[in-house]
Amino acid sequence: MPIYLLMGMQAAGMIVDYFGTQNQTDLMNMGMKLQEAAFDTNLEQTRLETADASLQAMKELRKTLGAQIAIFAARGASTSGGSAASLLNESQANFNSDEKIRRLNMLGKENQLRGNLALSRLQNSSDVSKLWQGFASRTFNTFSTNPAAYSQGFGLTTKTGA
Repeated sequence: MPIYLLMGMQAAGMIVDYFGTQNQTDLMNMGMKLQEAAFDTNLEQTRLETADASLQAMKELRKTLGAQIAIFAARGASTSGGSAASLLNESQANFNSDEKIRRLNMLGKENQLRGNLALSRLQNSSDVSKLWQGFASRTFNTFSTNPAAYSQGFGLTTKTGA
């Protein structure tokens, strides 16, 4: 076989390898974009769940306060002072405390999601880097480091006869 045909086949193989590596990189990056979209969805879902829990707690607080006011009104007691006022204030304080806990839990979940996304990004970068390192290794291992190989047909064949 002519040396130039062999060299052309070798070059074609390297080009196909390059495009294959590029395609794999593109697919991995698209996968990362999907993970980022899933992160955004999970983040919004966490925020909505927290907001809904707050709304339900607010409804319960209003029911509790309304019931307490109705009970004290039936007894003829004033809600502006004394034990009635302290009971109403205690219910509101409990709601506020629960709201702070809900907020802290939401922030904890958000930070966990952000941490998972950061790990995914690092893993994706590492995988892409390994992919290109493999390509570089395959490409450079194609060439001989022996100078005599190039005088004998660029490392692909040896000259015979003479």
